[in-house]
Amino acid sequence: MGRALIVGAGPAGVTAARLLDGAGYEVTLAEPDPDTARRIRDMLARAGLTLTVVDGPGDPAGAQIVMEAMEDEPEQRAAVLAHLDRTTPADSLLLSTALTGISGRIIGFRLYTPVQRRILAEIAPGPEAPQPQVDAAFALAAAIGRHAVRAPHDRASIGTRLMRRLYEAADTMLLQGAIPHELDEAMVAFGWDIGLYEAQDLTGLVAAYADRRAQAPDRDPNRLYVPIQDRMVEEGRLGKSAGVGWYRYPGGGGAVIDPLVEDLVREEAWFAEVTPRSFDAEEMQDRLVLALIHEGARMLADGTAETAGDIDIVSREGLGFPARLEGVIAHADALGAGRVAEALTRLAVEDPVVWTPPAPILDCARTGGRLAEWRPLRR
Repeated sequence: MGRALIVGAGPAGVTAARLLDGAGYEVTLAEPDPDTARRIRDMLARAGLTLTVVDGPGDPAGAQIVMEAMEDEPEQRAAVLAHLDRTTPADSLLLSTALTGISGRIIGFRLYTPVQRRILAEIAPGPEAPQPQVDAAFALAAAIGRHAVRAPHDRASIGTRLMRRLYEAADTMLLQGAIPHELDEAMVAFGWDIGLYEAQDLTGLVAAYADRRAQAPDRDPNRLYVPIQDRMVEEGRLGKSAGVGWYRYPGGGGAVIDPLVEDLVREEAWFAEVTPRSFDAEEMQDRLVLALIHEGARMLADGTAETAGDIDIVSREGLGFPARLEGVIAHADALGAGRVAEALTRLAVEDPVVWTPPAPILDCARTGGRLAEWRPLRR
């Protein structure tokens, strides 16, 4: 089918390379850092994979698809993208795993992971991206078996916002006394395809760490910031590829509960002067679902999501939300806006910044309407 060059041999780059290789492309992974390149070559060899990994920024000449995938090293992203923008042939598809800050002809192209469980791709065209190349990006997503949705290039996407809100709700419960593996078990029992923390171990903790660092200058000081995940990374708990993250992986095998994680979490609670309490499975399930409904309603209100259906697709196919519930907004409508508003109002006593019901939920609770049909009033 042609040649593909991917710059950045972290988890995002390896994921894209494996999918493109499976679709028939001749793939080269280029890694600017020699130590990382050597480590990735060793990892691929142990896994029996034959992907080519080269040191340096790579040569896009002759490549029909060129992708920057520096999610784990965002400080290098701008320089890599500038190099690729200069050297990539005009008729080649130039992609970046970043969805925001995209300029010129570059097209944001994010694959959701774990790739064996997620089939979502978010595509964010740059302001000058030619329509034929935008069409080609959507066609590429279909060719590698992904369901593509369009994302904005100038603000956080639906998937980014839902995932950030999910982590915020989960990490807050950890600080308050929840146990990571019990939260994962509660999610699976509810119908999620995998627990949040086990999924993060599979994809690696570094990309989310980099995302939190990037958010720091604009972070709302009124929202609680939980540093547990930061400390995990800083102590070398990077996920399954490192042998330890939220779980341990003896011999590279399956997840094994690590009691040291619970000790780390309890220590952070002590630093934050939080008295831990217990959470049962139902309460953890409810809070995670309500957090996503809350964020989904906010995106309907601020225009991040054009339709409720987009939120449902992203939650189901990008985050692993239970398929039987069809999606976050569909589930909210099944529960009823009145019931959702009451539940959020109770939680808002604990933290009004995070849980106060947004306008779409209050409007629908008052009128008996459905969030899927909610539209802002035109004045």
